[in-house]
Amino acid sequence: MNTTEFIHDYHANAALSHSKLETFRRRPALFYKKYIAKSLPAMEPSSAFRVGSAAHTAILEPIHYQLGYAIKPEGIDRRTKDGKIAFATFEIANEGRIMISEDEHDQVSSMFDAVNSHKLAAQLLSAGTAEVTWRTQGTMPLQCRTDWFNPAGCELSGGRPYVADLKTVESLDDEAFSNFEKAVFRYGYHRQAGFYLPLITEITGAPVFDFFFIAVEKVEPFGVAVYRLSDDAVARGQDESIADLRGIKACMDSGIWPNIDEKLHELGLPKWYDQRRALE
Repeated sequence: MNTTEFIHDYHANAALSHSKLETFRRRPALFYKKYIAKSLPAMEPSSAFRVGSAAHTAILEPIHYQLGYAIKPEGIDRRTKDGKIAFATFEIANEGRIMISEDEHDQVSSMFDAVNSHKLAAQLLSAGTAEVTWRTQGTMPLQCRTDWFNPAGCELSGGRPYVADLKTVESLDDEAFSNFEKAVFRYGYHRQAGFYLPLITEITGAPVFDFFFIAVEKVEPFGVAVYRLSDDAVARGQDESIADLRGIKACMDSGIWPNIDEKLHELGLPKWYDQRRALE
């Protein structure tokens, strides 16, 4: 099973995951259509998703990357008869593998090298298990899938078990709009940690407190940074995840899945508009 198929099967499971909770937080009506009514068509993976997924596999499971991905040959003119035959031969020889371009492969290789040459990231990934699925049963089954889990701990974790999550980012510059430290709370990564750690602790019976992010840039100069979420951030993420679970339970009981509030929305001038005008 290739990576795309596995991800589809994981999300198709009825158990609630962090990503499903984030969908509910965005819009309960969207959660209902996507995961309960299942009335929304599946979306094709974008190029950015394909590269991010390939990078995860290459960095965390390099053997699976070698076996599961194929680099499209360049220089084949598929408009010609010979070109069509050559490309069809390539597809048959690589059936079941995910196709990526040579440029995408070079990008993934640079990210792989950057992570493995970063001493803290390499330490976190030196021992442990990649891509572990954790799942509970019950009236509201829960699941998560850790990029990396090390029950023995390492020097950076003080010997405590930890989870490491790999994130591919556009930039790690402080002033960048997509700066990772801002993205953590904008995209709810603290809720990811607050959801994962208690779930893993419940399943293993051993406390797991440490959640690390390994962030790697997708473009030159392919910088890498390692972050550990503070205990306060994890606790807030856990509280917010519990609130979302309660919200889902309430919607399930009532059968009402709110969409946009049915009220009059007043638009005022945003702060950025006045600031821009002041510079003119």
